[in-house]
Amino acid sequence: MSRLNPPARPDAAASPAALTALPATLDHLRLITVAAPVVALDVAYALWPRDEALMWDPPAGPGAAATGTAVCLHATGARRMTDIMQASARVWRALEAAETLDGPRPRLWGGFAFAPGAAAGAPWEEFGDAAFVLPRITYWRDGDRAWLQGAAMGREDALRSELESARAALTRAAAQGEPPATAAVPEYSIAPVDRESWRRQVESILEAIAAGRAQKVVAARCARVTFARAPSVVRALANLRDETGGVWRFAFTRGGTTFLGATPEMLVARHGMTVESEALAGTLDKSAGPGGDLIARGKDRSEHEFVRQGIVNELAPLCAKLAVPAVPAVRELRQMFHLSSPIRGQLSAPLHVLELGERLHPTPATGGTPRAVAVESILATETTPRGWYGAPVGWFDATGDGELVVALRSGLVAGHEAYIYAGAGIVAGSRADDELDETRLKQRVLLRALGIDAS
Repeated sequence: MSRLNPPARPDAAASPAALTALPATLDHLRLITVAAPVVALDVAYALWPRDEALMWDPPAGPGAAATGTAVCLHATGARRMTDIMQASARVWRALEAAETLDGPRPRLWGGFAFAPGAAAGAPWEEFGDAAFVLPRITYWRDGDRAWLQGAAMGREDALRSELESARAALTRAAAQGEPPATAAVPEYSIAPVDRESWRRQVESILEAIAAGRAQKVVAARCARVTFARAPSVVRALANLRDETGGVWRFAFTRGGTTFLGATPEMLVARHGMTVESEALAGTLDKSAGPGGDLIARGKDRSEHEFVRQGIVNELAPLCAKLAVPAVPAVRELRQMFHLSSPIRGQLSAPLHVLELGERLHPTPATGGTPRAVAVESILATETTPRGWYGAPVGWFDATGDGELVVALRSGLVAGHEAYIYAGAGIVAGSRADDELDETRLKQRVLLRALGIDAS
C-alpha cells in the first residue's frame, strides 16, 4: 500500500484535538478481507448493529455498508480538514503492516460540519466539526463482486469469528432475497413553515446583494417532523434507490442518530493526478416545464455561473490543464432538472482530496459569493444550525485519493424526530415565495423516502 504523497511526516503537526482520538499505539491493528455473497447495500446495512454504522452507494464504483469502529478521528475548528488528513497518517502506517488485501483498499469514511461549530448542539452533537472512521466490519460491493473487511486491534481470531458471523448473515439474506416493505409509516406531524421568517431572511440577503456586499447567498431551512415512533432509516435508504440521475446514497450513524440522503452533487474527487468536480446550480420542477426551459432562465443561468466560476477559480491554479464546458447541460433527476457543468483537470502537483475539499468548500452552490460574506450571513441569519447539511461527506484512502460529495437532499433522524434540510440560491431577481417552493421541492426527496407524501 503506498503512502501519502505530501508531506513527509504528515502527523507531526496535527493538532491534539485530532490526535487524542487515536489509541496510544496502533501496532496491533489487524486488517482481514474475505469474499462475501452479493446483496444490496441497504440489505447489508439492515443486518448490522446501527449505533455506529454507515452506508455509501455511489453512482459508479464500489459501495459499502459498515458497522462498528476500529479507529475514529475527530477534529474541531478551522483546521479540521488538515488535522484529519495529518492524523490519518498513523492509521495508514499501521495498515501498511497489516495483511495484504485481495479486495478494496481500506478507507476512512466520514464528513464535516458546514462550518466550525455548526454541529455543536442538539440534534447534531454526536457528529461535531469533523469525524472519520475506519469501520470494524465493512461489507463492500462492486457490481457482482463483494467482500467483507474487518479491522480491529488485538486478537485476530476474534475478528475472524466476527467476519464469519457476518458472512453467514449475508448468505442467509442473499438466499431470502429482498425483505418485504416495512410496516406503515408511524403517525407524524410537520412543523408549519415560518413564512415571515423566511421572507425576512431572503429580503436581508437581497439587500446585501443590492448594496454590492454579496452576489449570491444560499438560504437554507429545516422542516422538523415528529413521529409517533422512530421512523425506519432502513426503509428510507431502500426508498432512496428510486432516485435517478446519478446520486450518491449515504448514511452516517453516530450514537444512534443518522444523517442520510441521496445527493446529486460531487464536491471533488481525486484519483491519482486527476481531479473532478461539478457545478450544479439552477433548478426547475419537472411539473413546471421541460428541462430546456432552464437554459433560458436568466436567474438560474446567473446562479449557475457563480458556482461554475467559483470552482474554476479554486482549481485552475492547481491544475496543469482544466476542462470546463462553455455552456451548462441540463441534468435530469427524478423530480427536477438542474444546470450542470462537469469540471475535470490534471493536478500540477499531488494534493490530498481533503486539501482540495478545504479549498472548495463551501462552493457558491451551498454558501455563496463572496464566500466569507455569504458564510457570515448564513451563520448570522439561519435559525436552525446546518450541522453536516451542505457540507463534504465521503471517503479517502492512504494515497490521498477520495471522493467528497455535498450532503444535499438530506436530513437527520434522531429518535422520533427527523430534520429535513434544503436550500435555495438567492441572487438578484430572486423572489422569496419562489425560493420557498424550491426548498419544498428538494425536501420532498427525503420526506418521500420516510414515507411522507409532501406533494
